[in-house]
Amino acid sequence: MKNAVVTRLGAEALGTLFFVFLAACVVLTASADGLAVAFGWALALAAAVWIFSAGGGHLNPWVTVGLALRGKFAWASVPGHVIAQIVGGLLGALPAWWLFSSSVGDLAAAAVVTHTGAEGAQLIGALAAEALLTLVLLLVVFALIDKGGWTYGLGYGLAYAVGVLAIGALTGASMNLARTLGAEVSATIADAGADWTNIWIYLVGPAVGVVLAWLLRPMLSTRSSD
Repeated sequence: MKNAVVTRLGAEALGTLFFVFLAACVVLTASADGLAVAFGWALALAAAVWIFSAGGGHLNPWVTVGLALRGKFAWASVPGHVIAQIVGGLLGALPAWWLFSSSVGDLAAAAVVTHTGAEGAQLIGALAAEALLTLVLLLVVFALIDKGGWTYGLGYGLAYAVGVLAIGALTGASMNLARTLGAEVSATIADAGADWTNIWIYLVGPAVGVVLAWLLRPMLSTRSSD
């Protein structure tokens, strides 16, 4: 039993690390090419889910909480999973910054941060954007996670890519607390662009999206048992 828990937590930590590291490298390489960035996030997430499925393939604290709300994941296991994901996000962002800082500079290497430049009334739009795209992401996860394998990994990755394309310019398109914290901590260490002022956007917005997904999923399901 203990070995099984270690395996699950290790898979979630390594999967999140793999996802954040590869996607951050894509952001730094692709620069302003939004389509390439979104495609990179999609492939990185899909590959991470396929390789590290032993933990459930969540790789995102909001996915873990959403599945717990739906009764598909034990609440007792949520803290461990979330901690593993956040650690993985941090350990994924730091080496990406380290690898690229020597060639593009600390500021550019820390540019994978997911904070918003919105101010005043614009913050409501940023909040709504993170909530709505997290809602879409969770609905896709709810619909596909029982299928597992290629279907789940690919669908999850593509849903994330849609979010990156839709709101990347507004909020950086996080929809994943582990990704946000990892990127912001890296930027803080580099003293290059971190901004914790609006971190609440990435806490409140996705949390609202998770609750909305939990409420809406039963209405959208065609199966009474779902």
